[in-house]
Amino acid sequence: MGTCARELRIVVGTIVIVATIHALAPAGPHSWHWLHTFSAKLYYLPILLSARSFGLRGAIVSALAVSGLTLFHVVRDWAGLPMVQAEEVAEIATFWLVALVSAALFRREREAHEATRLAHEETLAALAGSLELRERYTAGHSRRVRDYALLVADEMGLRDPAFLASLAQGALLHDVGKIGIPDRILLKPGPLGEEERNAMRRHPELGASLIGDIASLRAARELILAHHERYDGAGYPNGLAGAAIPLAARVFTVADAFDALTTDRPYHDALSWEDAASKVADGRGSQFDPDAADAFLRIPFKTWANVAAATGVTLRRCVSSGSHPPGPIGASDGAAEPIHGSTREERG
Repeated sequence: MGTCARELRIVVGTIVIVATIHALAPAGPHSWHWLHTFSAKLYYLPILLSARSFGLRGAIVSALAVSGLTLFHVVRDWAGLPMVQAEEVAEIATFWLVALVSAALFRREREAHEATRLAHEETLAALAGSLELRERYTAGHSRRVRDYALLVADEMGLRDPAFLASLAQGALLHDVGKIGIPDRILLKPGPLGEEERNAMRRHPELGASLIGDIASLRAARELILAHHERYDGAGYPNGLAGAAIPLAARVFTVADAFDALTTDRPYHDALSWEDAASKVADGRGSQFDPDAADAFLRIPFKTWANVAAATGVTLRRCVSSGSHPPGPIGASDGAAEPIHGSTREERG
């Protein structure tokens, strides 16, 4: 909405500026006539801007506006000069031709861009899915945590399209570094030894290295590298803390932990929604960004259940529960470690 309003202001402002220059530049045979003629050509700018931002409808509206201004100029400044008037009317016809052609070309450009974007997303999904062929118990995990992370981001009021795109990309690819982890470690059903745990903890760096310097994934690479950092600085691989952790990673960590807790893994059975939410609340300010944890806790069970169901997971509730999970908690609750040992922080 903000982008559309800004682009509309640009189009309207351009029309006003061009019309002002055109009106102030004197018409007729004199040394400044070139400015009058040049300013008339600038009327193509708002038409092209409208076609780019608003499509055919916008181009038509802008063409109507500049045509009206030009007709006013013809009547006011060129009365009694039919040849000049004919040239100006021909210029109006050109406005409409440019409006229609540019709208068609920009539409084709947008369609090509959208096709490229969809192909890019499908490639990322295929890359993320390749890991799930190895870890069968994580089927749908990457897509699910992507949707969970977007849900938390929306609750936090984070709606910038570029940020959401990088969050979605990073969430899909967060575990891509596990491609470099041997099966004997990745698929081990029991607790990992210290050497195995150290090998597993290399996967964020392996993933970031795999993504490399791909420009379109630069922001996603930050999430991949930092998705096991903790808000208190006790995470890995770099021990970042607080705001030093990229925002996308802070949002994602809550979503990833929640999915790890509420799905069956070789090293634990799925927890109920209430138990998982309680652990997230316990980790507020220690493992998790307080704002992200609070946003998570504000989202009702039904919303989480609907998102989970889309990837084949059924969230369960405590048998005795019609209760709500714990609400946002204070600073004194920051010492707990809700997900540790042989669960998320060890396995990723």
